[in-house]
Amino acid sequence: MAAASTIIADPALLRVLDAAEQARSQCLALLDLLDARTATETGPTRDIELELSKQRQQLNSYLAQVRGLNRAAILSVRQTKQSTAEARSEVDTLLLQLQNLYYEQRHLRGEIAACEGYE
Repeated sequence: MAAASTIIADPALLRVLDAAEQARSQCLALLDLLDARTATETGPTRDIELELSKQRQQLNSYLAQVRGLNRAAILSVRQTKQSTAEARSEVDTLLLQLQNLYYEQRHLRGEIAACEGYE
């Protein structure tokens, strides 16, 4: 995550990365606990089962956060695309108007030159 946080500057995306890192850490802790449970020869104890349940709930909480933040990021991207498309459309319209003015200017200069050359 350290390399990604130096590249990404958007606070919303940094929150997504933080939540994903927390979920990843929780997954690793849950895997360690599962390994400890299978390593015990006497079978799973009630304490280990309770801890597993807590860890799973915590993981589900982190995953819900990641999903919510991901959804918010996607909506933000859609809004940015929409505003970019609107701005691009406005620029295209202005460029077309400018090209029309250049065309009209050339046409009028040609007419003026024809009138000046008329005897």
